[in-house]
Amino acid sequence: MKKLLFTLIALSLSATSFAQLIANKTDNKITFGFDLFNDFQLGTSDNWDARGFNQGVDWYITYNFPLGESMKHTVSIGAGMSHHNYFSYSHILNPYTKDSIHYVQCRDLENFKRFKVNVNYVDIPLELRFRIKDQIKIGVGFKLGIMVMGKTKYVGPDYTEGGQLADGSDNIIHEKHTYIKNLERYTYSATLRVGWKWVSAFAAYQLNPVFEVGHDAPVIHPLSVGVAFSPF
Repeated sequence: MKKLLFTLIALSLSATSFAQLIANKTDNKITFGFDLFNDFQLGTSDNWDARGFNQGVDWYITYNFPLGESMKHTVSIGAGMSHHNYFSYSHILNPYTKDSIHYVQCRDLENFKRFKVNVNYVDIPLELRFRIKDQIKIGVGFKLGIMVMGKTKYVGPDYTEGGQLADGSDNIIHEKHTYIKNLERYTYSATLRVGWKWVSAFAAYQLNPVFEVGHDAPVIHPLSVGVAFSPF
């Protein structure tokens, strides 16, 4: 844990220093930043037993158009990538199906380790950014996400498609599926940043669910809350 914390701090300092250099050389017209956050899984259905901690990260680069004669207030648009992990005590047995999704509840199982859905998006962020006394910074915006990959990872007892424990179920299996079905191709999120200098509090709420509506899919509207690092 200490090594991970040290690595994150080192990456944050190096990335923000590099971003500040870019901002200075381009008269603040180009911004690079990244966010470290937790996804709170809001609006989940009864068949999806969500975990509270779901770590994620995104990064972006934007071009800033001034609102007025200076760069104090801007409208900014750009591109980036985001990576979300949705952990659950429910195991999706048939992630490749386009029909009804089948679950197994695993919270009380002795050999259950983890199950997660990992989704990666190409993002197009659009923000209105304001400076107050050149130190306090506020960004209000919208983000379009285009899914490039969705996958699952399961570590726990072996189950059949019917939800029964397979023979030799005392063994722990490691199961991965890539390009899973029923995920929304596009996502739409409202975003907010409030901070001081290059560090901000960050929040984003995804307006449409992670999975397509229907097919007994879990209804997940993630609320991302975390820390943003950016010199804008």
